[in-house]
Amino acid sequence: MVSFLYSLDVSLFRWINGGWSCLPLDAFFAFITDIHHYWILIGLLLVYWLWKGGTEGRWLVLGLVVAVALSDQTASHVIKGLAQRVRPCNVLEGVLTPIGKSGAFSFPSSHAANMGSSMLLLSLAFKRWTPLFILVALLVGLSRIYLGLHYPSDVLGGYALGALIGYGVWLGVGKLKTKFHRQDAKKNAE
Repeated sequence: MVSFLYSLDVSLFRWINGGWSCLPLDAFFAFITDIHHYWILIGLLLVYWLWKGGTEGRWLVLGLVVAVALSDQTASHVIKGLAQRVRPCNVLEGVLTPIGKSGAFSFPSSHAANMGSSMLLLSLAFKRWTPLFILVALLVGLSRIYLGLHYPSDVLGGYALGALIGYGVWLGVGKLKTKFHRQDAKKNAE
């Protein structure tokens, strides 16, 4: 069963990595996968939510920072070290790597974990924008496969980890908000 799942993982990887290969997609996915292209947008959104989002905006920013920090560190520094799965670009023949190879371990994808946690939180906060957040997460995850850096199962594992952490943070922030709301109500009643 494990060998069947691995062969399915490799087949899907090769179909995306090699089967879709073309210069426009090389450029598109190289852009999508690089967080440096989004720092200004991310910074502006965080400042907007802190400044104009009121209390809910500040709670959202806190949740996003905590969720991404947890998902990134858990994926990169805990699970990857335990799983020690070699990236497909370093173990399979003929893998296309438009942005180069990485020597780090593969499972789970930290990009996918970060997208899973942040996009889940944003979807819970802004329900009508959920399709956009799902699309962003899917494109980032797909970019990791296309660029030869992750197997599909690495991306799915990252999404699952990130979503679990994101939901846990959502619940935790909700409890904190309730606690602070009770304390404010008690102060106002005195």
